[in-house]
Amino acid sequence: MSRKRLLQLFQMHEKYLDLSNWPIVNKLLLNQDDLKLYERRELAVSLYMEQKLTNKEIFEAAGINEKEITRLIKRCLMWDKDTNIIWGFRALIPQKRTTNYQRKAQTSVDLNINTIEDHAKKLPGAFSKLMDDYPAIKEKISKAHLRKIGSGKEPQFVRGKDIHSYFIELCKKEGLGERDYPLNTSDRGKRSLYRYFKTNEFNHFAAAASLYGSEASRNAKKINSNNFEFTTPLLVRPYQRVQFDGHRIDAFFTITYKTPEGDWVTDTIERIWLLVIIDVATRVIIGYHLSFNKEYTQYDVLKCIKNAIVPYSKRVLFIDGLVYHESGGFPSEVIPQAEWALWDELSCDNAKANLSLMVRDRLYHVVDCRINPGPAGVPEFRGIIERFFRTFENRGFHNLISTTGSHPNDPIRKEPERAAKRYEISLEDLEELTDVLISDYNGTPHKGINNFSPLELMKQRIELRNMSPRTLEPFKRKDILFFSLQQKRNIRGNVKNGKRPFIHYEGVDYRSTVLSNSPFLIGIELTLVINTEDLRVIRAFLSDGSEFGYLTASGKWGVSPHSLVERKAINKLRNDGKISFTQYQNPVVVYHEFIKKKSLKSKRYRNRHAEVLRKTKEEERRQLEIQESEHVIERKVRENNQSSTQSSSLKQNEVNLKPLKTFNY
Repeated sequence: MSRKRLLQLFQMHEKYLDLSNWPIVNKLLLNQDDLKLYERRELAVSLYMEQKLTNKEIFEAAGINEKEITRLIKRCLMWDKDTNIIWGFRALIPQKRTTNYQRKAQTSVDLNINTIEDHAKKLPGAFSKLMDDYPAIKEKISKAHLRKIGSGKEPQFVRGKDIHSYFIELCKKEGLGERDYPLNTSDRGKRSLYRYFKTNEFNHFAAAASLYGSEASRNAKKINSNNFEFTTPLLVRPYQRVQFDGHRIDAFFTITYKTPEGDWVTDTIERIWLLVIIDVATRVIIGYHLSFNKEYTQYDVLKCIKNAIVPYSKRVLFIDGLVYHESGGFPSEVIPQAEWALWDELSCDNAKANLSLMVRDRLYHVVDCRINPGPAGVPEFRGIIERFFRTFENRGFHNLISTTGSHPNDPIRKEPERAAKRYEISLEDLEELTDVLISDYNGTPHKGINNFSPLELMKQRIELRNMSPRTLEPFKRKDILFFSLQQKRNIRGNVKNGKRPFIHYEGVDYRSTVLSNSPFLIGIELTLVINTEDLRVIRAFLSDGSEFGYLTASGKWGVSPHSLVERKAINKLRNDGKISFTQYQNPVVVYHEFIKKKSLKSKRYRNRHAEVLRKTKEEERRQLEIQESEHVIERKVRENNQSSTQSSSLKQNEVNLKPLKTFNY
């Protein structure tokens, strides 16, 4: 039989005509007798596949006839399902089994055999034959072992003996009796069933690994269905891919506030979330955000994204002895090309906050990047940021007296809440420590990047290797773009009732002088661009895209800055009857007083109160910056006026003091 005929018979690729593509054998591992037989077979098969000698010459050289050679070549060309390649020269190893044993004889009791023990000796392969003859039993036993729920009401078992009882019931339902296998054996197929469990685990590796805990399940998911490991391509360019994740800090902190009665109280809050964005190529932390919420929200994710893009500025530190390391910092602070830098791909987990419509919209339209959520429940696919969190805790908060440790039984955990209250480890301390720790991390040599510091490596690749990232367009560099939301509302109003035109959004009316004096617009639809961080003012656009102007919240709603989350919380509490306010009361102040009162007994409300205090400080800081900028402008105007007055007076003096010209004739 020709070589091509053999390939056609087994439907093999022509590349297997070349013996260099066949799997080989390590001859040093064979004993002398097996080695001699193997070498004769290898010589005969090689000469036959080359087709340079006749069958008689091959027989004289190797001592194997044509029929045997054809049988050996057929074994070599058989497909090995375990290695996903042909058997090749491996099939020539003496006593090598290339197929599993398949029983052909019957498994019922032979009347000529007197005892069950004698009968059991003559049942090799009986269990495999039973599984092949009754695939329904095989499927149900496999599901029972892997604890999978089928389409019907199938029972779940944990112990092997319970699955064995279920197995016997299935056999009886299929009509098998005492004369049939496995009922005709002493253990009723129990040992064979247990051996099948091992085979079933190998065939369903990921599903079986989940029976042994979450860690084993995650490790098993590192390999996909095609048995190829998920690998990350080598990334060199900064901002090519970044990883985002949240981590609950392993320490307790306190908040100090004044009660409605005027007393100062210091108490612990729920643990804080640290949200981080890290560059994969250089390991640089490009931005972070501390979330005081019980679970971080889409707005926290947007704040972290904003902090990673907007140029960074150092904090003023108040903890004695705490200083920034000179080599540390953030890329947007020390590398000019990294100011307002954007990334190409963001890798994150499948948390709802990460994949919310608002976050995806901002990433698409502002950052212009891809989102790679990755497989669920496998943090190893974001191993870089997971490793950072462990390093961050070991270098930082695990050294605090209020640390919770990495787990409840960690020996470094010693009454963390009590320690936090005793030493008044505040949220301000947390913010300063976090900023310094991350800044110093960026300037510390890293083994994973050849002992460069992350900042050094990014600076080298951007400045020396010309790998500058994309940057945000100037017209997009406003906070409102990160937290903006578009909604459509119809203009309301009624001439009969004398109600001038207005817009209603989230329980509040919005007006402006232009809108109030435009009753002909009643019923017209406006597109509202809403800054979800401050709902006092909303920007409106007509249907053709032209700007209509700014609308202000009516009453006290337009006085205090408040976010969309706070507006919804206030409306919910009011609808539930937990708070009430009149048109003369500021609803934001009423809400803050409610939170302050609840903070005496609830950690969750203390976290909310902490967020309120942080926003208040940020607003005060912003107002100071505005005032300072206004003072600078006023000073420059005065200086310009003074200089212009002085210059004009000097010019006048120059005119007055100008000497008379004399002429000589």
